[in-house]
Amino acid sequence: SSDLSSLLVTAGLVDTTVSRLFVGTPVPKLDRRGLRVPLRAASLKVDGTVQPLASYVLVKSAEPEQVTKGGILLPKSEKPKAGEVVAVGPGEANPTSGAAVPPSVQAGDKVMYSRYGGSETIKCSGDEHVLVREDDILVKYKGDEASLETITMTRNKILVKLLAKEEETSFGLLLSKDAAKQSTTAGQVVAVGPRKISASGEELPRDVEVGDMVRFRYGDEVSLNIGDDKFSVVSVSNCIAKWEAA
Repeated sequence: SSDLSSLLVTAGLVDTTVSRLFVGTPVPKLDRRGLRVPLRAASLKVDGTVQPLASYVLVKSAEPEQVTKGGILLPKSEKPKAGEVVAVGPGEANPTSGAAVPPSVQAGDKVMYSRYGGSETIKCSGDEHVLVREDDILVKYKGDEASLETITMTRNKILVKLLAKEEETSFGLLLSKDAAKQSTTAGQVVAVGPRKISASGEELPRDVEVGDMVRFRYGDEVSLNIGDDKFSVVSVSNCIAKWEAA
């Protein structure tokens, strides 16, 4: 009960966090990045025009195909959400200067976004829409097809071609099929998005460029499989080391 919880806190037997759990407060769910997963709100029906604020983007929902026309195979376990950008907010305000960071997507772009994004759903003009933070958008593309040639990265995102693991060890032992799978945390950068913006509105230097080999903590929620190669979308801030390709 609440009274018993307060008594335990006063006695120093439990802290406030434990007290909240004791009385049944739901434990926030975290994604693999350690960020709190927002609870999905009930869909809101709106009559009129919806204008996103700050860094939010209004996306008309679309169910992504398992295999796109461009040949991108989307893993069933990590299939991204997809849709078309309808409206874009002015951008997140810089905490120092107050100037808005210009968004890297615009109305008409087709996008794929993290499965952790799109928790705010709105039904307007008879169609389902979602409000997504720009940072949750993984890739964008024009037209009906998404392929390696047509996708563009959003701000602070890079596309990494995963490094293939050696199938034989230095001792000549043949690795099992599972052990020889491509690495999920290392590879070569094949595409980069726009750079971060400083408080003065200038683009900051980027730590990685196309052609760099990188090691990263984790990729975002989608992998792109094209032929025998695999690709992951990674935030630049999640890269922990780089080196030149051999």
